[in-house]
Amino acid sequence: MLGAGVAAPEPAAIKEKRAQVAGIQSELAAIDAQVEQASEAYNGARYELGLVKVRIERNKRQIAGTAADLERARGVLAQRLRSIYVSPPPTLAEVLVETGSITAATDELDLLDQIGERDAGVVSTLKDTKARLEGLRAELLSDERQAAAAVDEAAAQKQRVEGLLAQRQAVLDNVKGELAQMIKAEQERKRRIAAAQKAALERARAAGYAATALPSGGSNSGAVAAALGQLGTPYVWGGAAPGGFDCSGLASWAFAQIGKSVPHYTGAIWSAFPHVANGDLEPGDMLFFNGGDHMGIYIGNGQFVHAPHTGDVVRIATLADRGDYIGAVRA
Repeated sequence: MLGAGVAAPEPAAIKEKRAQVAGIQSELAAIDAQVEQASEAYNGARYELGLVKVRIERNKRQIAGTAADLERARGVLAQRLRSIYVSPPPTLAEVLVETGSITAATDELDLLDQIGERDAGVVSTLKDTKARLEGLRAELLSDERQAAAAVDEAAAQKQRVEGLLAQRQAVLDNVKGELAQMIKAEQERKRRIAAAQKAALERARAAGYAATALPSGGSNSGAVAAALGQLGTPYVWGGAAPGGFDCSGLASWAFAQIGKSVPHYTGAIWSAFPHVANGDLEPGDMLFFNGGDHMGIYIGNGQFVHAPHTGDVVRIATLADRGDYIGAVRA
């Protein structure tokens, strides 16, 4: 009896082609990782720039209040100087003549000294207020310089990412000419992946995460449902809306659908929320990979939904298939 199931050995040419494809795919995966790192660095620069702008607005309000204090102090001092000019302080002899006694004259001069001290206090307050105003102005200039530097850094990051994307596209263009037959096989592989994703989505819906009907309230399962509703949406660098997402953009948008604020930056998300033990994962927990440069949303049963990388789409993946998982947080 012939041995059923024994596969015929592949021709040497096919083996060589498969090895070539594997090498190119490894190269593309490395470039994709760099693209994602640069993308999240850009997201981080925008996030920090937003914080700086908040500080600038706060300093502007403080400067406005300090300027008002300064004007009031100037008014008090001007009024007092006018009063002194119109009615100069009496001499000791004038006070003695007016009061008729040394004791009364001493009391009167003490009162005049107190008035002088108050004038000195007004002058001191004026100086302190001016110094405080200058300090606030200096702080504002520092924040403005910081904001400009953040903008420059973001622009540099963007330029670097565009260069990486161009490099990746050049690699893809070369592959297209050399692997015409492998394209057909890749299309078949994608068809099988799509079928598997469809089955996974059906299982997710059966578990209560229907993408077509978002749960009411603020439960994180609503964010899961929102993300599942975007299956098939293309990966777009910096994207955070239907039509195109990157990994943190998908999480930010999905949680916004249930009224929760999640930053569009993996580093900020990782720091902003409590961490979850591996054995306590719940649907809606945010999972992190690749040293924190990539993330997805847990949907239960060991699966998560994410926007993988340029050229891919929002899809379901299995946590056990990722060897670079580092942890999870819960919003």
